[in-house]
Amino acid sequence: MMKNFSASPLMKGIVEEVEISDLGLPNYTIHERGTETIDELALSILQYGLLHPIIIRIKEGQFEIISGIRRYRACKKLRWKKIPCHVIEVSDKGSFEISLVENIQRKNLNPIEEARAFKVYITDFGWGGITELANKISKSPSYVSKRLSLLELPAEVVDEISKSRISPSVAEELVYVKNHATRHKMAIEIVNNDMTVKEVRKLANALSISDATETLEYDSLLDLKDNRDLKINRCFDKILTTLKITQNRIGTIIEEVDDNWIIYETLMHHKNVINNQIDVIIREKKRFNQKLRYKMP
Repeated sequence: MMKNFSASPLMKGIVEEVEISDLGLPNYTIHERGTETIDELALSILQYGLLHPIIIRIKEGQFEIISGIRRYRACKKLRWKKIPCHVIEVSDKGSFEISLVENIQRKNLNPIEEARAFKVYITDFGWGGITELANKISKSPSYVSKRLSLLELPAEVVDEISKSRISPSVAEELVYVKNHATRHKMAIEIVNNDMTVKEVRKLANALSISDATETLEYDSLLDLKDNRDLKINRCFDKILTTLKITQNRIGTIIEEVDDNWIIYETLMHHKNVINNQIDVIIREKKRFNQKLRYKMP
């Protein structure tokens, strides 16, 4: 059963039936999951018809699907010869933006799929910055920035987010934890105990300080008789703890002002500066302890 369609007033072009065999997929496909399987969608189309045409464009003499890949596959499964299409004239950038906006509006993407699509737009293709993309998809710059930060996490954590076993808001707390082992421990605790953001933040502070001690491998120094060396190590620890507490407090403030992009960017800059200082202190302490081990009889 076919329906009559009218083109959206916001999108120029024409709506007509196109041979389904003439349609092709784009080079980069934004994953469309949806809540229905292709079989379920095909059954729905069989009963009620195709309620919305797929969006396509003509590229290098070929029809390329912009949005509606699942509808296309469902119609193909029904062995339709032709399919209603909204044919528009649009660039590669515009095509990607339309596909991304529709998938976000339909909530077809999980947080990691969104993040990867944002990365493709900003970094891989270089079509615009965070603010420009945020305006295109009607989200805040902080939303885009936080999604992108998820890609900095270890692969196993990213996988847990994709499977919806770790929520994006909780996962964002893991971004601030630089130690790989610590993040892995936290991911296990989060999945097993269904932790809240506040609980994760407390766990991050506890594990970060604990792992800093383990990573620096200075347990053997406890047996040294030279109190001066021990005092130096303790000074390093106090500096690290102070910096991490400051980092955590800035993170709390950032949450409160994420709707103000200028302040958000400023605070993020300072937080990154503190991250770098923490790394410097850790490297200095490792170097100091390595010298101590070489001096030991």
